Amino acid sequence: MKNSTTSIKVDVSYELYRELAGEICAPIDDSDLTYDLRYELYTSKLTYLYNIQEQCFRCINSDITTDTYTKEDLSIIQDAIEITKEFLRQTIREALISSLNSAEKKALHGTRNSQHS
Repeated sequence: MKNSTTSIKVDVSYELYRELAGEICAPIDDSDLTYDLRYELYTSKLTYLYNIQEQCFRCINSDITTDTYTKEDLSIIQDAIEITKEFLRQTIREALISSLNSAEKKALHGTRNSQHS
């Protein structure tokens, strides 16, 4: 006896998006992260956002009626992309400033050492 079950196609990406929708515009908790790791996380988040933006756009513009992405979702995703780009730029700026400050301290320390010789 065969048990026939009908499989329901579920858009996992949409379910994940709905789960995360309230948080996709928020910064990553980066208090204990290096600049490199923070950069990688924001880059990954941006890739995810671009992917769901594409899915959302296709869903909205398809002839098939679905209960998934809406124009409001597209707007939220686009806002999240812009906000995440700014967090990424901020991470790069902070890393550069930290690197410059470190180089300046090393140069200052080297100058002091050569004056005492």
